[in-house]
Parts: sequence; C-alpha cells; structure tokens
Amino acid sequence: MVDTRFSVSIQIMVTLAYNPEELTNSEYLANVLKTNPTFIRKLVSRLVEAELIDSFRGKNGGIKIAKSPKDISLKDIYIASANEKTLLATHKKPVARACVVSCAMDSIFCEVVQGIEESTQSYLAKKYLSDLLKTIRSKKHA
Repeated sequence: MVDTRFSVSIQIMVTLAYNPEELTNSEYLANVLKTNPTFIRKLVSRLVEAELIDSFRGKNGGIKIAKSPKDISLKDIYIASANEKTLLATHKKPVARACVVSCAMDSIFCEVVQGIEESTQSYLAKKYLSDLLKTIRSKKHA
C-alpha cells in the first residue's frame, strides 16, 4: 500500500500558502485532491497540532497557514504528517528460526530504514514551502 500522507499534506500546505489570507475547509481540499474529507481532516488535525495551520471553528470557520512559507520546511510537514511514525517500515512477519537470513533481516531492514529516514529528513530540512511556491508561480507565468 502506498502511503500518501506526506504528499497530500504538502499539497494542503501549498494550497494554503498560495492563498494565505483565505480560509479553506476540508471539503474544498478533499474535492481538489480527489480524496475523502475524513482523510483530509486527519491530516489537517496533525498539521494544526504541529502549529503549521491555524483552525477556526464556527459558521465562517476554516483553516489557513499559520506561518510564513519561508519558515516551514518540508521536514516540518513530513514529521507532522507521519505523526511520529516513519513512512517506511519493516515487515513484521514471523521469523523462520531455522533460517539465518530470516533471523537477521529485521535488524538489517531497521538499519536501512533508519538510514533512509535520516537522509530523507536531512534533504527535506533544506527545502521550504516557499521554494515550492516559487516553482508554482514560475510555471504559472511560463
């Protein structure tokens, strides 16, 4: 199963950053992203908890970006969307005790996943929401 939490969270954040003064709701985002509003609300909740989005309740409520796009790294969004879980994981199949390879695979994969996570987060820490907005704006005028 492909995990889309991070990519959907980025699109939510870019949408909000593109129109920073407008309040948006989960139904609008779900329609734009062609996904379930409940899935959007779960991600928005994580982004609010990470203080990347402000949420306003009530009849005229909605959500909007909480910080300047130049102050939000993609690592911030990644960590919020992962909700303290890595987006990659090792399988948890039973170990065949008679097989040396089977017995070693969990520790090998844990090391690989840790390396991927560290590399990914290091890369994402250097990319900002403002970088994505620049790309979008340059494509709009091309």
